[in-house]
Amino acid sequence: MQKEKIKKDPAQAIEVTVFQIGRTILSQGQQDLFFHVILSGRVVLSKNGKMIRMLGEQDIFGMEGLLLKKPSPYAAYAVEESRVARYGLETLDHLIHESPRMVHSVLVSILRQLTDTTLNLLEPAALLTEENERIRFYKDGELILDEMKGGTELCRLVSTQGGLQVTMGGREVTRINRPGEVFGRPISQSHACVRSIGQSIVEKFGAGDLHVLITDYPESAAQIMHALIERLEPQELDGAQPQTAHMRGDRE
Repeated sequence: MQKEKIKKDPAQAIEVTVFQIGRTILSQGQQDLFFHVILSGRVVLSKNGKMIRMLGEQDIFGMEGLLLKKPSPYAAYAVEESRVARYGLETLDHLIHESPRMVHSVLVSILRQLTDTTLNLLEPAALLTEENERIRFYKDGELILDEMKGGTELCRLVSTQGGLQVTMGGREVTRINRPGEVFGRPISQSHACVRSIGQSIVEKFGAGDLHVLITDYPESAAQIMHALIERLEPQELDGAQPQTAHMRGDRE
């Protein structure tokens, strides 16, 4: 997490912070007398382990703590590397008097979030976007991938408290801890069971979403290729041995 020092000016941010994927920007119940503006990246808001909404560039959150003086009703996590500016009440007062355009942007962001939340409560199944459907929240011990079932989903770890436990036949073989790591049936050598240790956030991609995964997270392409090559190599060696023996027999 990198912080940029900002000069003292009512119109300027108190600080600008770069949050890596999976990092917590704001905890649920945290007393935070600031509001936050996303300069780049994506941030997910969740309450009691359930996703509320996805925010992007120029979206604003944290007004509740600043204006209502109440603990944050939600948690905020960086879904990808995100640059977030933090402002205080002095900035808000300055903007109200000196920058109507910025106030307009703040109101538009808040109203859009309020509308999205209200519509999702009325018709959650119909109005969830494809992007939001990919983000899944898992509680401690909850199953993410089942050893007994097949599937073509690829998963990308966003955040985890204790890691993702990978077991085969009831025995733990490894843990997935690094945010951004990709796992799932297509790049696994064999089926395994994956469970969340503590709360975890995972982004899931279907068979037809591979291009989205690679476009949004180019660093994942190298990991996927490496895993596929590792799977391919033993098969090539196994297939080559009979051919060599057959050729040797022909020569004899």
